[in-house]
Amino acid sequence: MEKINATVLDAAGHIIGSSITLEDGVVRNVAPPTEELRGPYFFPGFVDIHCHGGGGASFPDDNDRESIERAARTHAHEGTTHLIASLVSALDPLPAIKALADACDDGLLIGIHLEGPYVSHEKAGAQNPAAIRDINLDELATWLEAGRGWIKTMTIAPERERSVEAAQLLLQHGAVPSWGHTAASSRQTSEAVSATSKIAGGLRPAQTATHLFNAMPPLNHRFPGPVRELMDAAKYGGLVVEIIGDGVHVATELVADCLNYLDDPVEPGAALVTDALACAAMPNGDYVLGGLAVTMVDGTAKLTGTDTIAGGASTLARQVIKLLDYGVDPRVLARATMLAPARAINIDPPAYPAPGRPLTGVLIDSAELRAWRDGVEYGNV
Repeated sequence: MEKINATVLDAAGHIIGSSITLEDGVVRNVAPPTEELRGPYFFPGFVDIHCHGGGGASFPDDNDRESIERAARTHAHEGTTHLIASLVSALDPLPAIKALADACDDGLLIGIHLEGPYVSHEKAGAQNPAAIRDINLDELATWLEAGRGWIKTMTIAPERERSVEAAQLLLQHGAVPSWGHTAASSRQTSEAVSATSKIAGGLRPAQTATHLFNAMPPLNHRFPGPVRELMDAAKYGGLVVEIIGDGVHVATELVADCLNYLDDPVEPGAALVTDALACAAMPNGDYVLGGLAVTMVDGTAKLTGTDTIAGGASTLARQVIKLLDYGVDPRVLARATMLAPARAINIDPPAYPAPGRPLTGVLIDSAELRAWRDGVEYGNV
């Protein structure tokens, strides 16, 4: 028997226990919660809906099964139980889509995110500019069919001609548009969000926003751009915004403010994501993203020879540790890492620990990180 003393949370941030008793990896008892909210904290498992790789493997560049498994395993070892594989803009994404759909069939991943190629040249970020192009609905339909229902979301710049038609096609295939990598005005953003909501006919959420603040114009007092509209839609209109909480892409104090502002016990509007590259959980060095060279120095990945941030190097667990240390309520973090991202792609969030179930989840405080998956402990990491 092993007893794990921790505040046990479910995906909605409810405190459901004060300890977990285990026997051979199976939950035997969850002790009733206490009134005091204190660490360590046990989360049932994180949902990352924007991830390009980890452990030295990259989804768009390494389509062999071993690389896909290595990237997924890297995040699972730190408590991410539900992982979306993200593909950057490519001239021909079909081989990667097919390889990732097979991995989804086998339970390694829960879906695919296409981050482009129908995005803004001006706000390409670390995307290959040669692959960015105008929206082609026939091309998109081919990708969706090849994805066999596993394509869950796609980043589109709302100012692109036919962006709403593309959103409609995505919704028809069980996917949602994610507005981002955009130079759109406030009006262009509002029109795309409103039109998509009408097409969805009450589905909540019917759309997301790709890494809020990054690869889009900043909020300006004369030209407010997309940030205000996306925030408003996340607060009131059933949209979920992604936020990279690593402290590199967005200042930690702003991440905390956004999580608190958009938090809701039933419909939280902000989901933490990693946007992780192959360099996640790896040492500093040289890596590749979508055919472009990336260099990581001091935990920050940039396109080699430039100051352009190329993506993330964190896991969700590391973001949670940082935000807990900053003072964000663990109940808010539970919703931002489980309920909100699950809502964004219309899946069930991770199940909370209960007697008779093999333990899955992650134990976190400032000094400890232990993860379990189906009764198997990955150990201290």
